[in-house]
Amino acid sequence: MTEAIVANRTYQIGETQGKTTVNGQPTDIELIQQGPRRWQAKQGVQSHRVLVHKADPETREVTVSVNGKRTTVKLHSRAEQMLKMLGIDHTAKKKLDSLKAPMPGLIHSIKVKEGDTVKKGDALLILEAMKMENVIKAPGDALVARIHVQEKASVEKNVLLITFA
Repeated sequence: MTEAIVANRTYQIGETQGKTTVNGQPTDIELIQQGPRRWQAKQGVQSHRVLVHKADPETREVTVSVNGKRTTVKLHSRAEQMLKMLGIDHTAKKKLDSLKAPMPGLIHSIKVKEGDTVKKGDALLILEAMKMENVIKAPGDALVARIHVQEKASVEKNVLLITFA
């Protein structure tokens, strides 16, 4: 069973005896794909145009337009629902507080400065190890609070490189 949250309303979507159910009630909704991101949802004589704008597998959010009205749907699998009930919400983002050297090497260059805002995947510094330049990227969105190393400095594995606010 999947839980779908739309505009602060929660729906339980499942299947019973081969039929789709919404909140435990059988429904005769038929989805017909009309293109890579276009669908038609038919229920009885009613028909709705559905366009998928964005689907983020990490956050499990889907942004769609239904008959031109845009909305975001948050999806939770049965396993995610159980983990949340048990207080083990693995989807909660861990606060990014520091970055440590993943390997010993030489700080070739630093691409950020204190006070910079970085997004996940932004280059923070270049660490030279075994004659290779390794781009060390931001593991999440954060504000650079302090840089603990200087260019051309040698570092060992797990040495603190950057602190985030």
